[in-house]
Amino acid sequence: MDGFKKRLLIELGITLVLIVALLWGISFFKGNINDYLAKITQARRTLADQTTRVYDEAILEAQYNSKAKNYLNVLQSAIPSYDEFINLNQLLQTVANQYQMTYAFSFAGETPPTQGSLGSVGYSLALGGNDIRTSLSFLKAMEGFRYLNTIDNVSLRSDEKGFSMTFRGRVYYR
Repeated sequence: MDGFKKRLLIELGITLVLIVALLWGISFFKGNINDYLAKITQARRTLADQTTRVYDEAILEAQYNSKAKNYLNVLQSAIPSYDEFINLNQLLQTVANQYQMTYAFSFAGETPPTQGSLGSVGYSLALGGNDIRTSLSFLKAMEGFRYLNTIDNVSLRSDEKGFSMTFRGRVYYR
């Protein structure tokens, strides 16, 4: 019986070692599985976010191609580059000639563009006409002028020769 007990103890010892090793393996792999599960969950979230971003970007690009491009072209034609101001004097003179007004033009300073804002070129006009309606019609025409502009100051004078008008304005550029 002595051999039987010895063999039984050896078998029980091996079984116990195997059970301990199995429990240790399960706990070790359970910890790793939780880590891998967390990584897989995070990767899924990241993939979902990136997919949403790509989808949103595709929608924005479609909107840009269908609408914003046209608006950008309108803005670029209304807000010229600095080089296009070379003929500003002639453009203003053409408007004045349409209303048969005498015309004198001078530049009045420049504000360079900064990030997020347009640059501007100031100008001063001295105009003469026969009546106030002509002067007011000229001002109305300046509202629809080819380039984006503001009129900062207007002065109207009347005498026996007719009406004279001086004003300062700004034309904006990109």
